[in-house]
Amino acid sequence: MLIATAWTRPVKRVFAWIAVAAMAYAIWRSHAFLAGAWSQASVAGLLAAVLAWTTTHFVSPGFTLLVLGRDHPIDYRTALGVHALRLPAKYLPGGIWHMVGRVVDFRSLGHQRPALVDFVLLENLVAAGFALGAGATLLWAAGAVPRWSTALGGLASMAWLGLALVPWGLRFVTRSGRDFPPARYLQLLLLACGFWLLASTAFVLFVRAFGGATLQASLPALYGTYLLSWGAGFVAFFAPQGIGVFEFVSGKLLEGQLELAQAVALIASFRVIALAGDFLAWAIAFALFRRPSVH
Repeated sequence: MLIATAWTRPVKRVFAWIAVAAMAYAIWRSHAFLAGAWSQASVAGLLAAVLAWTTTHFVSPGFTLLVLGRDHPIDYRTALGVHALRLPAKYLPGGIWHMVGRVVDFRSLGHQRPALVDFVLLENLVAAGFALGAGATLLWAAGAVPRWSTALGGLASMAWLGLALVPWGLRFVTRSGRDFPPARYLQLLLLACGFWLLASTAFVLFVRAFGGATLQASLPALYGTYLLSWGAGFVAFFAPQGIGVFEFVSGKLLEGQLELAQAVALIASFRVIALAGDFLAWAIAFALFRRPSVH
């Protein structure tokens, strides 16, 4: 693990600079298009996207309750405080510090290493598996990218199979002999479904705020584009927060609607919505939680 971190850190740093430079070029090249699109965007639609993204942060603590709560008591208020107050760490270089900060907080609250390992692995595996599976399934069912139909069907099958095998794989990888209850795992999947519905709805509201003349993709195609692109950015270990990968994959999936540079530039600006939603969730938590135990 330490060796992997030692060589992936410079790779991430270099790729992040390349990705930012590429997106900056796309934005510069499409500045006239972006200015026109943003000047005509629906303010109500953009605000709705921010609120949808903010709401995801009030769903996420449910995951903590299901995983950590089976070994050591934890209430929703504490889980929400830890999650939301650590949100600024998402924007530190490396893309891992929100998770690291939460693990440190939960450890200080009495949660033991086996449960924390389960928490880290389950959060990452379920998030990636569900996003890739649902995204590929929606795009395949909608016939949104005919040339990728076979690949999308195969990816969807592998992602859903992988999700089904996660509890077994967790026991094998951790070698702890701990079984994750099937009923509780099903609850995790239902929670993931709710989370991704909110997150992808924020993306759809963002895109639709610019009007049908900008992007005319169907709802299943837009939902699938977000989910598959996020999943691709997540599994790309060299891209902190999926930067560059998310925008490029989304742009390719929507390239028929816009030029690639225009699509990348527009989708890159969705990060402004995510930033606003993160800040709003953090501000609410900061106003509500002032106990040292959740800082």
